[in-house]
Amino acid sequence: MSTRNIHTLIHTALVAEAKPIIGHFKLRCTAKQPFNLYENEHIALIVSGMGSQNSKEALLYALSLYEPHVAINIGIAGCVDRSIAKGTLFCTTQEGLGMPFASCSSHPKALEDALHVKTTLVDMEADIFIQTLPNPIKTYVFKVVSDHLEDTIPSKTDVGNWVTKSIKLWEKYVRYEP
Repeated sequence: MSTRNIHTLIHTALVAEAKPIIGHFKLRCTAKQPFNLYENEHIALIVSGMGSQNSKEALLYALSLYEPHVAINIGIAGCVDRSIAKGTLFCTTQEGLGMPFASCSSHPKALEDALHVKTTLVDMEADIFIQTLPNPIKTYVFKVVSDHLEDTIPSKTDVGNWVTKSIKLWEKYVRYEP
């Protein structure tokens, strides 16, 4: 199978995270199986489902189809610091991008306490995202605070609204410039 050269591969775990991005970048659905896949001429977005195994499989599948120059993981994360508002966007891979930086660690399931957490943010996919992508691809991980390790699940509406508000802060890393 030959791969197609694209500028940016975007990865989300949840459809609620993907919907605002699909609309913003005018992506069209090109596949529902084995993963939801959306694209335009320069951007592809894959929705993996939650967890490291789903993310790894989705990313390997996407890399079998595309050769991206940039890869972005965007999604929600829990935050151990209760003073940080829900909806706050962080970059977890680089400092100095015009947004706050925070450390992030991935865990196999949602955490309900910060007892053994040594990072500001916790999610399920960021670590495997970074590990799966080959070196020449420029990678960014952007996380939106969705909770403070409570056992309540944020609504799809809240997730969509937070991601929508975050796009203007990270979209410049997606933009294709010939």
